[in-house]
Amino acid sequence: MHFSAGENFALQLDTEDPLRNFREKFYLPLGKDGKPLIYFAGNSLGLMPKSARGIIEEELDNWAKLGVDAHHATGTPWYTYQEALREPTARLIGAKPLEVICMNSLTVNLHLMMATFYRPTKSRFKILMEEPAFPSDTYAIKTQIAHHGLDPETHLFSHGRATASSRSKRKISST
Repeated sequence: MHFSAGENFALQLDTEDPLRNFREKFYLPLGKDGKPLIYFAGNSLGLMPKSARGIIEEELDNWAKLGVDAHHATGTPWYTYQEALREPTARLIGAKPLEVICMNSLTVNLHLMMATFYRPTKSRFKILMEEPAFPSDTYAIKTQIAHHGLDPETHLFSHGRATASSRSKRKISST
């Protein structure tokens, strides 16, 4: 196969793509013209699977019927959900099942990792973070910097779609 930048080549690849039918399993946001948007968002929320509503309603029904017993007494027990996710997550990232765990939220996990691994020294104390980040993530990072007696305004640097004023405040020096 010879690569081409033309639309016909792209359409040919689309028809040959073994994953092409997965598109139908998701809701696609529509643009002002009523056509599906091209969706490249890679943050927390991707496209909503069409199956999500039914799965969530089932869990809500379990909660309504069982109360606290829904932690253990359903086909998808909440108390041990991380065990059901261990094997597929390990396959997804190329790890061993004993090396992974699914838990908490991104913000909580950032906080836990910073509490465990962030050990600033005189020469290594700066943190570079994407911008814009979720406010809760920024708060978690700033509180860890402050926990070590440092000033988040001078020790946290942002990279990404920044405003002119934030760019002037966050210049990365060579130290």
